[in-house]
Amino acid sequence: MRKRKHKMMPTSLLAYAEVLENLGEKQSKVYAAIRELKSCNNKMIARKLNWNINCVTGRVNELRKLHIVMQDKKDNCPISLEEENKKRLTVFWRVRRQL
Repeated sequence: MRKRKHKMMPTSLLAYAEVLENLGEKQSKVYAAIRELKSCNNKMIARKLNWNINCVTGRVNELRKLHIVMQDKKDNCPISLEEENKKRLTVFWRVRRQL
């Protein structure tokens, strides 16, 4: 169950927008992928961007430190289940807020 959304102050929105404007190219692509996929893990992002997963994990960590992305849930990875027929528990990410 998610917490209720609170109204953001205009200054917070400006600060958030400024952080988004200053993202690097790869950070922006990872952010856009997470935003489009809604709730996704690193493998799902890597597949969407056609990148190696090692390129994704660092960018997700950077976005987490900037408070742009947050953990959504822990669940089995659908890609591992599909490709390897194995249940692998992974962290799913989501965008913290959208402008």
